[in-house]
Amino acid sequence: PPNDWFSTFGGPAWTFDPQTGEYYYHFFFVQQPDLNWRNPEVKQAMFDVVRYWLKLGVDGFRLDAVGTIFEREGWPDHATGDHLDAIYRDARLAKTKAEQRKANRRWLRMFRHQVDMPEVHDLMRDLRKVVNEFPDKVLIGETEDVRFYGNGEDELHLNFNFPLMRTDRLTPRWVRKNQKERLSQMPASAWPCNTLNNHDAGRMMSQFGDGKHDQQIARVNLALLLTLKGTPFLYNGEEIGMVNHLGLKLEDFRDPLSFNAYRLEIELLGSSPQEAEQYALQYGRDKCRTPVQWANQPNAGFCPAEVKPWLPVHPNYAEGVNVQDQRDEPGSMLSYYRQLLRLRKNLPALIEGEYQPLDENNRDVFTFLRWTESQTCVVALNMKAHRSKTVLGDWAKNLRCVFSTHRNEGQLQGEVLFLQPFEVWIGVVVSG
Repeated sequence: PPNDWFSTFGGPAWTFDPQTGEYYYHFFFVQQPDLNWRNPEVKQAMFDVVRYWLKLGVDGFRLDAVGTIFEREGWPDHATGDHLDAIYRDARLAKTKAEQRKANRRWLRMFRHQVDMPEVHDLMRDLRKVVNEFPDKVLIGETEDVRFYGNGEDELHLNFNFPLMRTDRLTPRWVRKNQKERLSQMPASAWPCNTLNNHDAGRMMSQFGDGKHDQQIARVNLALLLTLKGTPFLYNGEEIGMVNHLGLKLEDFRDPLSFNAYRLEIELLGSSPQEAEQYALQYGRDKCRTPVQWANQPNAGFCPAEVKPWLPVHPNYAEGVNVQDQRDEPGSMLSYYRQLLRLRKNLPALIEGEYQPLDENNRDVFTFLRWTESQTCVVALNMKAHRSKTVLGDWAKNLRCVFSTHRNEGQLQGEVLFLQPFEVWIGVVVSG
């Protein structure tokens, strides 16, 4: 092979092709060869593909792993004397955050010639020009790097705020800190993009729940996504409260990451097959990629009973976690999603308004404004399992509740709003 590069998913980054007698490069799996974007014919062919789909009417594109498009010219060895398996082992055995950060730095050094090359931003600017040939289209990057916004007008329209979801429990302090850092880093004209999970991360209820108040926490988290400044992204299945499927067995696995983790756990860490299987299930992505649960029927209505689905269906489809059972149930998670989405569509401040935190030292309630020139909304999210209060100041004047998860709709006394456990409260400032 041309050099000593690794694939980020394990093994060498080069695979020999007997038909051509050459090696081809793949940052990811052997089934995913990388294109040579420095070849002008490749670039033109791919831009023609983009135009083809835009002409058919697609709304835009999500660019997966956008930072891996280019590699350093000349293909220099990483020459670290390190091995990817050794980094995996030491990261697994790390007992402190400092040891974990050290392992992460080793990974970054090993792949420094394979990711985040400066040429990618030139390509994004050219791609944006192609997309701008068509009205009302969007480019979304699977990256948290704000540099992919360019000047706010010339690269990607949206980049994911992944740091928001890197916690086991969302708290007012965590969200305020995230918003302060994220919004201050972005170009002035750029627009935020928020999510709490996707096909590579665990289900929201599994990731952020406490095992006792999972349903309530999930409802607060949805309200957070739909009221923060930015475009919210919701992963399918969340609207009915799907959870990670932790009953999968080795024979059920489909994710190559799980198979690789299973091998490494046994070979490097001496784990038993049972221990390796359990870790590989948690490490891989199959647990959150199971079929959407449509009905209380065999295979959850995803496919006929006699057809084996790609992954086993989570058995809780028979316990009400399916679309059919929730569709006409007013108190269901699906009805809650629909209610909040309708509310958001009818409040311009929640769609396009600015963001301003309120009561910033409150440890229990995340309170903030969303405002435009014509409308101001006050959002209060009690993230705790007990009654809490938040001080609204002058914003309490002429405030009308338009949504509450609780019948009492909060209790506004002067400048203080009292909230029930896990209450979501949204108000609009009215004139007069």
